[in-house]
Amino acid sequence: MSDSPLRIALVSPHAFPPGDDVGHAVAAEAEALARRGHAVTILAPGKGRQAADAGRRRIEALEAGDADAVGADPGGPPLLVATSRAIRKSTKGTGRRLGGPIDSASGLEIALGLGGFDVAHLHEPLAPSPALAALRHATGVRAVTFHRTAPLAGVAFVRPLVDRALAQADLRIALSPAARHVLAGVLPGEYEVVPEGIDLATFAPDGERTGIVVVARDRDRTGLRFVLRALIGTDPQQTGPITIIGPPDAPQRTRAAVPKALRERVTVVPDAGAATRAEALGRGRIALFPTDEEAGSPVLREAMAMGLCVLAARCPDADDALGTDAGMTLPPFNADAWTDAVASCLANPARVAMFGAAAEARGRARTWDDVAADLEGLYRGVVARPAEAAGEGTEPPVFADLRVRTGPGLGPREIVATAVERDIRVVAVAAPGGIEPALEVHRAAPDRVQVIIGQEIDTREGVIIGMFLTHSVPDGLALGDALRRVRDQGGLTVIPHPDSAIAPPAESLRAVHDLIDCHEGLTPARPAAQATDAALLLQRAGLVVTAGSAAAAPAEMGTAGMLMRPFAGPEDFLASLGDARPVRRRRGLRGRSARSSRRTSQQDA
Repeated sequence: MSDSPLRIALVSPHAFPPGDDVGHAVAAEAEALARRGHAVTILAPGKGRQAADAGRRRIEALEAGDADAVGADPGGPPLLVATSRAIRKSTKGTGRRLGGPIDSASGLEIALGLGGFDVAHLHEPLAPSPALAALRHATGVRAVTFHRTAPLAGVAFVRPLVDRALAQADLRIALSPAARHVLAGVLPGEYEVVPEGIDLATFAPDGERTGIVVVARDRDRTGLRFVLRALIGTDPQQTGPITIIGPPDAPQRTRAAVPKALRERVTVVPDAGAATRAEALGRGRIALFPTDEEAGSPVLREAMAMGLCVLAARCPDADDALGTDAGMTLPPFNADAWTDAVASCLANPARVAMFGAAAEARGRARTWDDVAADLEGLYRGVVARPAEAAGEGTEPPVFADLRVRTGPGLGPREIVATAVERDIRVVAVAAPGGIEPALEVHRAAPDRVQVIIGQEIDTREGVIIGMFLTHSVPDGLALGDALRRVRDQGGLTVIPHPDSAIAPPAESLRAVHDLIDCHEGLTPARPAAQATDAALLLQRAGLVVTAGSAAAAPAEMGTAGMLMRPFAGPEDFLASLGDARPVRRRRGLRGRSARSSRRTSQQDA
């Protein structure tokens, strides 16, 4: 794993092809990771029915057993898989396109649960999207990157839900030390700082420039109206042409916000992507960022990389990016401060050149290839954590379905075939009546599928599960006697979840608590979020938790299990459960298709 290509899913709540800063960053990150030899898939809402239909076909193929349906080639171009059709977030707001919540949730859960990704990396987790909740279905490293701190203002209303979802993340990433400080204050936790990069070929200094560029992409144009007042009355010979990089749509509205005194001197350029911004920034020697949102955006670093002198609204991100020698930060919406700063720069070309040279050096110091290298190091570090703690080398976690029941529709061949198809590396077979069904599965299984020999034992007080058995335990024994029979042969005792078996009552369990090794904490019987939360609560209470599908049909296998490091024998199994993670996987693409499958099965029967 340390040198092999990683299978990476970059998850974006914003639509692709990208039309905003987050989407462009995801695309650039994907290209850079692919250049390092990794297999990179972008999971995002798609623009248009054609993209959505193509993505749905891939997800349906994955669910039908094609393990490579959503996987890219290592080192090849990133693969875009649309998890839903994008819908416009607002007609008056940002104009970003997000995924429909139901379709997007279903598609993401299937892709992350069955796609076999080593890494699932969600960008902008606080965007209104089901992506953060869907992240719990991922079977590899789970990472989140916060691009903007502005959404934190509304977190208080949904804080318990956000905390619960973020608890599933192995990595939290901020784009700057200032952002990390803000995030840690609102959503406590450990954050890695991974600043975004620059495409040096696109944003390269290009000859002499004489104009001023205003970056004001907010759709209410408040920042634009404010900063243009600082340019009224300036000498056109000093300022040169004025270029406005505005929102990607409705350029006529941007132009209407320009004062009449400046309209003959202004050109409006809608932000249509990196190439458009680079062409617009290439017209100026001074760049103005009038709002803190723009001052904290990637466009500030792009302007720096092109050698512009930057005047930006004061905010922690702008202060960090510019330092003391690459530009000036000014109080937001302070007319006198902005007017004086613009006049000072126009009157002192040498100062502008000095700021521009320092900005260029700072802005071009970090590329997207640097970002990819940092991310790869973080990903591999998380993969290695459990192995380092156990001295096991660098083997990645495996998915384990820790309770499968054989039956008329689920014999040894079906269990083995489904385990291989769905990449279930560990199967605990526990059928009523003895261990012979589990032994048959063990004999039929290939080396890549580890089979735990178990039995579902019906005691006088209720059902228990025995694992790692060498011989059968008779039914009808007292609870304590049955538990001791399991222990005496070196096996482990498990109390099944009350939703999936008639477990012994609480008073009986308390009397024999010292003979109980594990408690089943997760089954598919309850809604995914509720079931996962309950299992995590049991773990935090100090219990050793298992999870299994209790499957009696192939379609049910793998719907619940544990993501755990490989083990050898009962004692190592218990140690591995100590830092394992309960996982739920979706069975169907939609509720409708699941019902249809059941109806078809009934008709066939």
